[in-house]
Formats: sequence, C-alpha cells, structure tokens
Amino acid sequence: MEKSNIIPLLRNHQQSAAFLLLCAALMTAPAVFAQDFWKPGKYSVGFYKPWNTPLPHSWKVDVTYPKGNSGSFPLIFMFNGMECQASWYKDIVDHVASWGYVIVQYTTGFFYPLGEGEREEVEYLTPLLRWLEKEASVNGNVWWHKLAGKIDFSRKAVMGHSRGGKLASLHYANSTNNFTTAVLFDPVDCSLVAQGDKHPSAIAALAGVNAACDVIHPAPHGTSTLSAAIIGAGITGGVCNPLENNAHAFFRTLSTESLYIKVKEAGHMTFAQPPTWSWFYSIYNNMCGSCSCSNITSQEVISEARTMAVAWLESKLRPSQDTTAHLARYKEHLMTLTVKGVETVHWPFEGVSAGSLLGTDVEVSAGAAAAV
Repeated sequence: MEKSNIIPLLRNHQQSAAFLLLCAALMTAPAVFAQDFWKPGKYSVGFYKPWNTPLPHSWKVDVTYPKGNSGSFPLIFMFNGMECQASWYKDIVDHVASWGYVIVQYTTGFFYPLGEGEREEVEYLTPLLRWLEKEASVNGNVWWHKLAGKIDFSRKAVMGHSRGGKLASLHYANSTNNFTTAVLFDPVDCSLVAQGDKHPSAIAALAGVNAACDVIHPAPHGTSTLSAAIIGAGITGGVCNPLENNAHAFFRTLSTESLYIKVKEAGHMTFAQPPTWSWFYSIYNNMCGSCSCSNITSQEVISEARTMAVAWLESKLRPSQDTTAHLARYKEHLMTLTVKGVETVHWPFEGVSAGSLLGTDVEVSAGAAAAV
C-alpha cells in the first residue's frame, strides 16, 4: 500500500478510537441535574407534621425535606403572609426543597398577627430552632425521626411573603441565629392595620435601627450591609402593600448587592395559591389588586418567585463555578420575560453574563438588555 493511502487510514482509526473513548466517558460521567433553576431539583420531597414542637397556641408546623440518605441540607424558615396558611406556598416550598433544602413553616391562629404582633412572635423562633437541633441529632432508626441527620445548621436562611417577608427580615437583621440571607416575596413592613410598638419596623431593623411602625420613616437606599433577593408586585398601594412600606422600600434599604425583580401586573396575593378554593383568599386577592386582564398568570408569578429563591439560595449557600454557570442561564431566562412585564430592576452578580454558560456572551436586544 502506498504511503499516501496509509496516512488517511491511520487518521481515520485515530478519530474512531477518540470517538469511542469520548462515548465511554459520557456514559460513565455523572448525570447533570436541573441546570436551570426553574426546573425541579434532583430530590423527591417528603413532608412531616410534628406535634411536639415548643410553639404556643397549638400552632401547626410543616416541614418539607429532601428524601433519601444524601447527607444534611441547609435549613430554611418560610413565613406566611398575614392570616395566610402554610399550604398556600406549597408550589414554592416543594420546588425549593427539591433542590436540597429543609424548609420549616408554621401557621399562627387567625387573629394572632394583628392582636400580638411581630415583636412577640420573633421570640418563638429560637426555641423552635433548638427543638429542630434535637430532632435532627437523634438516632434515625425510629420511623418518626424524619429529620435525623437531615439538617446542616451552619447554613440557614429565611424566606417570607407579605408580613412573612417582614418577619424574615426581622430575623435576618437580628444576628442571634446567624441567618446567611433572606428571600422576600412582595414583603410589607408597616401596613395601616399593623401600627404601634407591637409591630417593629423591619426596614428600620435592616438599617440597624430599633423603631416601631408608628414612628418609622423609610431609610434611604444603601443604609444596610445586608443583601437579599426580592420579587415584588407592580400593583401596589392601599392596605396590602402600601407605598413606602412595600418591596421597593425594602430594596432601597438593603445593600446594593441585592437582587430585585418586579412583576408589573402582579397583585400582592399573586405569590400565594391555596390548594383548594378559599373564600378568604378570594376576598384577600381581590382586595390586594388582582387583575383578571393581566398578561401574566398567578402560576407564572409563583414559578418566577420559586426560581428566584433557588437561584439566590444556591448563590449564597452553595457558591461554585457550576452555580455561576446556572446564574448566567437564569439571567438569560429573565431577559425573555420582559414581554410578560417581569422587570429585573437590579442584578447584583458581577461577571455573570447571559450566555456565559458556554464561556461566551450572547447578543441580546437593547430592550432586553435594559431590563438587567
């Protein structure tokens, strides 16, 4: 055989061998789970309703956790809105838990939030946390020890909607329990129905000031050293999310390293959804600015809220090159939502560009670029 014919033949064999090696590597490589924060995580989710917690008034506690024996997971406390039920946030909680988080909620009595206020309620979290530490440290051989070995108490964060966002912020601002960060869904500070010394201002607390809701004047932007992720409703005002005490007011006070997303056609209660029809939710939703002509549905709003929660929690509690790549995909995703009226008011992740998942930036339209 002539030398000129042997060389291409050798090259073909080398290429074939390289291809076979590549296929073998791909077959043995670990699967990549949920590259996109809006997709479910790799864990199936379990539920636990303990009866022996230290909370007063027989308040019900709901724990959502990743199933399996995959080690311990960060702990998230999720706080409900005014008179809202834990079950109204199931879509958000299940999604976040599937990414590997243990989420604890509780539901107060119907009249408690207005009657007793947040100054008393915040005192109940530390005993609940101590109880959780005990539950997670017991031997898991007994079937009801659902949380045995499940919780990494060195990584903790808070989430909350409406008044729950206020509670989350009060806990975040207080260094007692060392929460790493917060995720706020249309938070409300000083509403018209929550005034006086029983209702401390969360906006003031974030800025390092102890003040009640009858004397607080919202602090200017940048006075806090704390950062958080916030998604807010574009329909504001009135009793539900009053001006100067709504999501935008929280953003003005938090650090410039915060993420802030606004859904222009969302009402205050669009971030919650009861599993079955609720007359109270229907009244509440209409009172808080529900818009039947909205360009975005409640389910889409909830989807964006839970996506933001995962993106932020992963960036703060599990930072890695992989997380950075997923944040690039998330930014690209947010750019596509401008037609739905989802505005990225502030993007704090420097060096994370849309399209950088593959190591190169992509061109975006001027309209989309303006949103980030």
